[in-house]
Amino acid sequence: MAGKSFGSSWNGSWAGAGAAPTHGRSPQKSLRAAGAPPILPRMNSARKTILLSLAVAGALVFLLCWQPRETRRGPARAALLVYCAAGLQPPAEAIAREYEQQFGVPVQLQYGGSGTLLSNLRVSGRGDVFLAADESYLDLARSNQLVSETLPIGRMQMAVAVRHGNPKHLRTFADLLRADVRVALANPDAAAVGKILRDLLRRTGDWAALEQHAKVFKPTVSDVANDVELGAVDAGVVWDATVALYPDLEAVSFPPINRGEQRVGVGVLRCSRQPGAARAFARFLTAPDQGLREFARAGYRVGEGGSAGSGPP
Repeated sequence: MAGKSFGSSWNGSWAGAGAAPTHGRSPQKSLRAAGAPPILPRMNSARKTILLSLAVAGALVFLLCWQPRETRRGPARAALLVYCAAGLQPPAEAIAREYEQQFGVPVQLQYGGSGTLLSNLRVSGRGDVFLAADESYLDLARSNQLVSETLPIGRMQMAVAVRHGNPKHLRTFADLLRADVRVALANPDAAAVGKILRDLLRRTGDWAALEQHAKVFKPTVSDVANDVELGAVDAGVVWDATVALYPDLEAVSFPPINRGEQRVGVGVLRCSRQPGAARAFARFLTAPDQGLREFARAGYRVGEGGSAGSGPP
């Protein structure tokens, strides 16, 4: 009776709490029957949540520590300002692109006649490298305390540019002075080829006649070649390496013009705010397996240059 009375009392109190009668089942079974979640699945779910949180945290740490290859180079380097003679443009551009790809240093090329560029850098007092079409301009820059060091690059020979096939049949200097031959020259006060030609012909006594006969004086050697290519003139005094850049032109060589020679060089400017980077680029220009290779491809007679080193400091 006591056992029976205990069972009735427990059932009655459970029913009084609003639960369905258990009919003799244990409380644990009654709870499961009412839809209570099992203990073990709840523990598995918590473990999954913890593992997922750890994985996310690890990924965030990895992303914070990892940087792309480009970012690891540090802040962008300042551009190098290079004063470059217009006639040297093709190899200079190829070298500048290669240098930027290898070392991430942008190179800004400012073109013009060597004399004009020398005047510009005197006035501005800014820049890093002077790539001159003739070493005489580097000598002037050195005498004016504008460069800290100079390096040789190569040589070019003076020639007369004509249309392919030499339609005017120019064979001698006297042919240049014929009435039916229109001639373009480079300005001696702006371009290296004009200065060297004037100095050469003054020594031979031929300058006055050619100066008077010339139809036009151009600021750069490239402008002279362009006029010949376009047919604005019949002939122009340029460098042999310049003619090699124009498929429709050919070079004619005869004395005394073929005695003119140009020695190309590069100088590091004293006003440079990044002298280490300027020296590194100058050495890259004059390295046999780097810059000089491009000058040789462009038709220059290159000599021994400096060593490229490992790039900018």
